[in-house]
Amino acid sequence: MTELVTPPESDFFIPQVKLHDGDGMKRKRVLVLCTGGTLTMAPNPEKGGSLSPVQGALTEFMKKSMLELQNEKMPDVVVHEYTPLLDSSDMGPPDWSLLAKDIKANYLYFDGFVVLMGTDTMAYTATALSFMLENLGKPVIFTGSQIPLAEPHTDARQNLIMALIFAARDAPISEVTIFFHDKLIRGCRSTKVNTGELHAFDSPNLLPLATTGISIKENEHLILPPARGVLRVHTRMDTRLLTIRLVPGFDDKILRHLIRAGAESGTLRALVLQLYGTGNAPSVKEEFIECLKEATELGILVVAATQCHIGSVMMGHYATGRALERAGVVSSNDMTMEATACKISYLMGRGDLSRDEIADLMTVSMRGEVTHTDALPPPPFSSAYQRGRLKGKYFY
Repeated sequence: MTELVTPPESDFFIPQVKLHDGDGMKRKRVLVLCTGGTLTMAPNPEKGGSLSPVQGALTEFMKKSMLELQNEKMPDVVVHEYTPLLDSSDMGPPDWSLLAKDIKANYLYFDGFVVLMGTDTMAYTATALSFMLENLGKPVIFTGSQIPLAEPHTDARQNLIMALIFAARDAPISEVTIFFHDKLIRGCRSTKVNTGELHAFDSPNLLPLATTGISIKENEHLILPPARGVLRVHTRMDTRLLTIRLVPGFDDKILRHLIRAGAESGTLRALVLQLYGTGNAPSVKEEFIECLKEATELGILVVAATQCHIGSVMMGHYATGRALERAGVVSSNDMTMEATACKISYLMGRGDLSRDEIADLMTVSMRGEVTHTDALPPPPFSSAYQRGRLKGKYFY
């Protein structure tokens, strides 16, 4: 029998639920946290028939219409619907922090967690929680749907059932992941790629951790080893970050103005540039390079990302990339934009890292968010790592 413990400060805690008590069947227990999204929506006559979240609809549907949950192979499920239910485009760091705290508060009492939300910012939320939940030893699976639960052809049922199954497996994948359509992908490798098809998410630079069909097939070599240590939750995300997608003819004066104004006001600590191909920018525009050099001299972290869906930033391949390196620009390697932005926000939010230390960590895989290959060699250990300041603090 699991003893009750005093939870950390959180808005939500279920003290009455204990692991594997009761009927002796030792069913796994899964906590479903529902924030809203298409899955919970139905036509609202008061809003001209447009889709709006319906409070309580998910719980009612699961009780009355999901007979699969009565199967002895399925886990016991507890559902918590947040009030109010949100469109995911309205979610941000405060909501991510609340999810992380609620998972922490209920961590000892459930075998796994499923987060239901809208798809628009699901990749950002899953990525953020990947960093916020350090030493995670249980599955946290995000899912949702492209079609509302109230529709007869909804994809919500299958996504929810499979998320529950993955959350309660005897050999769990103890990472933050997204299950959608027929794939389980690492949260910090995910990105939304389709607004009108059921395969809404992709993991462009990493194969799925598992796929489902007649059976579940895992890519075991990609799954992270079990975490060491006690779960730690980090809820501070520093959002003093700007992302800019470069287009031909971009006026450098605008960028210089943003950099100077942001540095002077303290509202800009990091700048992510989505560049061409492997991290290229105009080589004849010396003012652009000088602008980035000024940003680094002002203490701003400048990171180069690629506009390409698949592939990596490799600034050393072309002369333009080398010029960026000399200006102090850091590569995002093959991270998604979601991972790049959330990792920067997480590291800046730690509060105990310098700009150079954050730059070092951008090239290090902390939660499986970045790949090291022969073409993308691992960086040398930073001076911070050699001093032991970071050792054991961030890595599995």
